[in-house]
Parts: sequence; C-alpha cells; structure tokens
Amino acid sequence: MNPGLRDTAGHKNGPRVGIAPMEPAANQNLNPENAGLARRAVGPDAGALAEALVQVWRAAYAGIIDAAFLESMNVQQISGRWAHSLGRDTGEKPLVAVVDGEVVGFCQFGVPREESAQGTGELYALNLLPACWGRALGTVLLLEATAELRRLGYGTAYLWVAEGNRRAMDLYERHGWHDTGTTREDARFTPALLERRFAIDLT
Repeated sequence: MNPGLRDTAGHKNGPRVGIAPMEPAANQNLNPENAGLARRAVGPDAGALAEALVQVWRAAYAGIIDAAFLESMNVQQISGRWAHSLGRDTGEKPLVAVVDGEVVGFCQFGVPREESAQGTGELYALNLLPACWGRALGTVLLLEATAELRRLGYGTAYLWVAEGNRRAMDLYERHGWHDTGTTREDARFTPALLERRFAIDLT
C-alpha cells in the first residue's frame, strides 16, 4: 500500500490510515507553552512522520495488533512512501505538530475512503510521539483538523478507531465526537481487528 492521502499507515500490508487515529492527551487547557505549532506537512517531514507513526503504533497497539506486525514496521520504507505522497500535488497534506522546530506528530483528513453521504469527510489518522503524550498536542491537531474539514465544506465527519484504544476514544469524546455504534472487522489481521466508527456534526 502507498501511504498517500488514503493510506498513511505506510506499511504495505498495514491497516488503513483511519484504523485508529489516536493521541492520548491529558485534558488540559491550551496555552502557548504546551500548544506547539500546527502547519501543513512538506517533503522534508517524511522521516519524522514515519518515525512518529512507527513509535505510536508500537506503543498504542501493543496487545491490540500482532506484535510481529508491529515489529516489522520499517521507518526507512515508510519514510520513502511518505516522501512520494508529500511530493504529489493532489489531496490534502497532513497537519503536523512542531515543538522546538521538530515534527512530533501528524493528523490527516479529507475525502472519505468509503461510500458516504454527501457532505461527509473523514479523519484518517492522528499520531503523536509517545514522549509528547499528555501535553495537549493531540488536541491541537484534532481541533485544527476539525476546523479544516469544516473549511472544506463538510457538514459531518467520521473516523475509525481500534477497539481497546480507550484513550483515543476519550480524546474524541471530549471534543464532540461520538460512538455511532457501527463496527467493522479488518480481517487482514490475526485475529481480526475490531474498529468502532465515531462521528461529529460540523455544522
């Protein structure tokens, strides 16, 4: 798979971007000291995006996704796919969180990857380096992405989050997303990965 707009997992046999956008940030007020900077990703960010993705998945999905799959994720290969994706002129570029000049996480969103009602967008992924968890940076990315989806003209949006990723669910719920009760299984994993669909009204 290509880690482009619709598949930022960056692993050729990996799950789609939206399997579990996550950032277990603490519920705290934003301020200039902990908010960081959110901007659009550019080509030189490819390595940092790959590093963030691999570190997050190994930390957040331990015990949820097969350990052998997590260990097989290759930063260099994923970085190359990101570089290709960021070099294209199509699609929405990810938002990145920057702290002290370093990219520490990203969030990606845009056109839904599955058939959806008109006016529906999708949040594909939200990943933040584990060392930065609890500093409200995930909240910054989530709120910026939600605002961008609204700016793009979407009236609603959805995401898929892995069962067991409770801290990610808590983040979404704090900011207006809700569990729709819809689930699906990704049979490419053994055992199959159960995902829950969350949604938000952007009007």
